[in-house]
Amino acid sequence: MTEKGKVGILVVTFNRLNDLKICISSIKNQTYKNYDIVIVNNGSTDGTLEYLNSVEGITPIHQENVGGAGGFYTGMKYVYEHGYDWLLMLDDDGVMSETELENLLFSYDEIKAQEGKDMILNALVVNKEKRDEISFLWARGSSRSKLVSELQQEKYFNDIHPFNGTLVKRSIIEKIGFIKKEMFIWGDEEEYMARARHNGFGTCTVTNAIHYHPKEKGVRGYLIPFCKKYFIVVKPVKFSHNFYRNRGFIYGHYPERKGNIFPFMSANIFYNITHLRFRECWKFIKYFRRGLHNNYN
Repeated sequence: MTEKGKVGILVVTFNRLNDLKICISSIKNQTYKNYDIVIVNNGSTDGTLEYLNSVEGITPIHQENVGGAGGFYTGMKYVYEHGYDWLLMLDDDGVMSETELENLLFSYDEIKAQEGKDMILNALVVNKEKRDEISFLWARGSSRSKLVSELQQEKYFNDIHPFNGTLVKRSIIEKIGFIKKEMFIWGDEEEYMARARHNGFGTCTVTNAIHYHPKEKGVRGYLIPFCKKYFIVVKPVKFSHNFYRNRGFIYGHYPERKGNIFPFMSANIFYNITHLRFRECWKFIKYFRRGLHNNYN
């Protein structure tokens, strides 16, 4: 097999030891062998620390729980500073297909030539339990299919579900920097893709690179009763401020996304008021505004 460079495969984990073991096993079964495994343990209390310290062939990094964003920041920084040519990122509950890394790497030159720029490539994220469908919905307004067979009629396309089998070239990290660790959860991956596109890089899904992941879990809040067309994403109240602030930052700091500010604000305020969630409405306004001003204190 042609050599494509050394890959740092990064997994961030928190209290999912059983899933993590399956994830690591799938990494070790890759057909492309020039890689190292880096696991960032975000303060797990389920035996993950002891397990990682006992396993050969991986580099464990233990730290307090600073969220997915903080975990990916630490791992990305490690991979970059240790001179890897590529970074591949995935969650601890993801499972790599055997040819996932190979298919991503060997698609790169062709896609770059066709698009005329360096790219961030992503695997096609497929439902673990129902493998003929994808795990996550596409962005609002997209008419793209959720069926794997239909999606694979194209070799690649520009929609993407990061950080689930996400391949980043070293030169891109060098240009745009590391993950925004202050985001904690719910938005760091979207922000990084927006930053890449803002700096002239492309993002796309490679359909023959399959990454298995549990189906998306989230609650939709419908703005109009019995109408599923108009909805917002409702996050758990305990951590919802992260989601509001991160969306504010993304929409406020990338000109390509500024058009989302008014619709996003209007929908969330309307939903919270009509559902008598007045405290949550105030929290939304407060933290969305903080994000717009990059206030992460």
